Amino acid sequence: MTRMSQFVVVLGVGLGVGTGRLAPGEDLGQAWDIALRVNAQLQSQRAEAVAAGLNLAAARSARLPSVRTYTFNAFLTVTPETSLSSFFGSAKGGTGSGSALPGVPPLAPIFLGSGQRDLPASLTFASLPLYTGGRILRNIDAAGAQLGAQRSEEFRTALDLKLTVAEAYVGVLRARKNLEVARSNVEQLRSFARDVRNRREQGLAIRSDELAAEVSLANGQLAEIQARTALEAAWATYNRYLCRPLTEVVDLDELTVVPATADWKHLADQAIRDAATSVAGNEDEVRDLTQRALGDRPELAALAEQARALRAQADVTRAGIKPQVSFSMGFVYLGSKNLVPQGIGAATFLADWTITDSGASRRRAAAQRQQELATLRRRADTAADIALQVRTRWLDLQQARRRIPVARLAIAQAEENIHVVTDRYRQQLSTYTEVLDAETRRIQSLTNFYDAIYDENLAAFRLHRAVGDL
Repeated sequence: MTRMSQFVVVLGVGLGVGTGRLAPGEDLGQAWDIALRVNAQLQSQRAEAVAAGLNLAAARSARLPSVRTYTFNAFLTVTPETSLSSFFGSAKGGTGSGSALPGVPPLAPIFLGSGQRDLPASLTFASLPLYTGGRILRNIDAAGAQLGAQRSEEFRTALDLKLTVAEAYVGVLRARKNLEVARSNVEQLRSFARDVRNRREQGLAIRSDELAAEVSLANGQLAEIQARTALEAAWATYNRYLCRPLTEVVDLDELTVVPATADWKHLADQAIRDAATSVAGNEDEVRDLTQRALGDRPELAALAEQARALRAQADVTRAGIKPQVSFSMGFVYLGSKNLVPQGIGAATFLADWTITDSGASRRRAAAQRQQELATLRRRADTAADIALQVRTRWLDLQQARRRIPVARLAIAQAEENIHVVTDRYRQQLSTYTEVLDAETRRIQSLTNFYDAIYDENLAAFRLHRAVGDL
C-alpha cells in the first residue's frame, strides 16, 4: 500500500489462541507474496494465460508451410487379371459367350506386376497459403486479444486475492484487539467485584451491589469467550488464503501507530472542524484517482480485449467467402512393378472461392459485430461503476481518518471518568451502577477506537483496489 495512516496502535501485542503452533512473525507484504505463490485460483488463471499464449502461437503458425503425408499398403487376396478372349471373340463376330482363343494368356491390370498381390502407396505434399482474404491475420488478432483478456483476468484475480488477504489480515488484528479489550474488561470487573465484596464484609455495601458486580463479571467473561472464538475464526480465515493449517498462529505486524505524546484534544477539534467542511476542495484528488482507475483497472482492459477479439472474429467470418489461394508441392509413390518411375512429383496452385453462401457469412459477421457493440457498452457501464466505487471508497477513508482522533479522545475521557467514578464510589458518593456504566463506556470507547483504526486500514486497501494499484 502506498499511503499509510499516520496513526499506530500503542496497546500490547496480540495473544496466541487455540492449540496452533507459533510461527515466526510476518507483515502484510509477506502474506501477499505467500498467497500469490500458492493460491490455486490464481494458478488456474496463470494456466489459462499460458493456454491463450499457445493458441496465439498456433494462429501465427498458420502463415507457415504445412507438410502432410498419407501412406498405405493394400494386400490383395488374389492378383486381379483381365482376359482378352472376350474382346477377340467379339471382334470376330462371336456371341460373347466367353470362348477363349488358344495361346492368349490372361493379363494383369496395368498398375500391377505379374503375380503382385500387394500395392504400397504414399502421398506427401507441402502447402503454403498465398492469399486468404485476411483470415489468418484476423485469427492472429483474435488470439492476441484473447491472450490480453486472459492476462487482465489474471491481474484482476491477483488484485482480488490481495484485497481478500488484507481483509483477513486486518480481521485477525481487529479480533486480537477485541480479545485484549475483553480481557481488560474482565480484569476491571474482577477488581471491582473484589472491592465490592470487601466493602460488603465491612458493612459498607449491600448484597445487591455484590450480585450486580458478579453478574457484570460473568457477562464480561462470556464476552471474552466470544472474542477468543472470533479470533480463532479469524486465524482460520487468514490461514485458508495462505494455504496453511487453519490452526497455525503467527505474530502479525501492526499496520498503524499512534504517537504516545499526541495532543488528542487538538486532533479531535481538528477532526470536528474537518467534518463540517465540504469535500469539494478535494475534488481534484478524487478526479485524479478516478482517471487512474479508468486506466489501470483490469476489468476495463479485459472488456476492451474481448471487443477486439469479437471484431477480429467478424473479419475472419467475412474472409471465408473471399478467394483462398495456396501453393502446393507433392510427391506420389505407387509401388507397382509395372510403373516406371514409381514416384512422381507435382506442383499446383489451388484457388478456392465461395461465390455466394446466400448471406450466411455476412449475417454471422453482423452478429459478431453486435456482440462487440454489446461488450463496449458493458465496458462503458463498468467504467461508470468504477468511478462510483472510487468516490465511495475515498469517502470511507476520509470518514475513518476523522473518526480516529475523536475516538482516541473518548478513550482518554473514559479512562479519567472511570477513575473519578471509582473514587467517588469508594467514598460512598456514587453508586455501583455508575461504576459499571463508566466501565461500559470505557470498553465502548476502546472498541470504537480500534474499529476506526482498522476501518481506516480497510478503507485504504479498498480504495487502492478500486483504483487498481493495490
